[in-house]
Amino acid sequence: MEIQLSNLALKHLIEELKFLENGFVNNVQTLENNWIKMKVHTKQFGDKQLVLTPNALFVSNSSLAAKQNPGGFSALLKKYLNNQRIVSLAQRGADRIAIIEFPEVIVILELFAKGNIVLCGKKMKIIRAMRKEEWKDRKLEQGEQYKFPSSKGINPLEENEKDFEKKLAQNVKTFFGACVDTLNASPTILEFAFEELKLDKKKNSKEATAKESKKLLEKVKEIYSSKEGKVFLSKGVLYSSETGQEKEKEFENIQAALNAVLLNEEIKEQIAVKEPLKEETKKKAKYEKDVGSKNKQIEGLGVQEKEAQQKGEELFIKYQEIKEVLSAIEKGKQKGLTEKEIISKINSLKPIIKELDFKKNTLVIEI
Repeated sequence: MEIQLSNLALKHLIEELKFLENGFVNNVQTLENNWIKMKVHTKQFGDKQLVLTPNALFVSNSSLAAKQNPGGFSALLKKYLNNQRIVSLAQRGADRIAIIEFPEVIVILELFAKGNIVLCGKKMKIIRAMRKEEWKDRKLEQGEQYKFPSSKGINPLEENEKDFEKKLAQNVKTFFGACVDTLNASPTILEFAFEELKLDKKKNSKEATAKESKKLLEKVKEIYSSKEGKVFLSKGVLYSSETGQEKEKEFENIQAALNAVLLNEEIKEQIAVKEPLKEETKKKAKYEKDVGSKNKQIEGLGVQEKEAQQKGEELFIKYQEIKEVLSAIEKGKQKGLTEKEIISKINSLKPIIKELDFKKNTLVIEI
């Protein structure tokens, strides 16, 4: 089933996925339906499976079969993202665009229309797009400078009262139509705001009073700044706030909804532990209050714990690199390549092998 995320649902989804920040990607594969899945190792929750579809991204606990040796785009992503840390995960304004930033590259997910994934360098030059696309004002092709698509109106949270009033006065459409033109908000959510405030959608935009425009903007801002509410599906769109629409199905959160609708899987375990963390925070606060004079000792232990955790992460990354090298060597041997050919091929991606001798059964690497 194809579904879309409202732009507010995407905002809340990104908030759900924030726990992936500072996690390390240690594998990228293409699924049988051409979706992309990334294995991400997080400090708090271990390994997680991030799935990228044309119109969404979510973490799944399901067993998803990958294509064997798909090559192409997923192989390129793996080359650039393997063992790389997710610096940040964000939505662009109120657009249906998600941005995953790494230390050296940026992955842009255009979650609208047919959807696309674009891999860019730090200066936004396109390394590769999953699908080549071209419009009159931008082109998604290797070597092109990436340009974001034009936003459909301004982010409601960035609009100010005076500018909004002025734009409505200059628009020749209805009050509702002018708001759709002006604000980058879901028309369904806008319609709900009109109904809640009992405003006339069909009146001429120029006839809207300053009081009416102010009330409407405040209501829309209130909705778009709210926390995730009950998630539901309506006419192929996922919403995470009340809209007055008929709810075809309801879900615990957006990721649970995406797993249920796209994979037909119910969440059998928590994707990201939230409530236990809150409880742990309360216990920690109580403990620190009780010990009082031992705060310095606790801080010292905290530093040691952090250092040990950091060393563990570094060892994990090195272990992953060694696994990749051993796998590449084995594949080279199966193809009948010599030691020199294997070293040359692997070191062309990253200088790591210092010595390889099949007869002596020795391998020296530098990581």
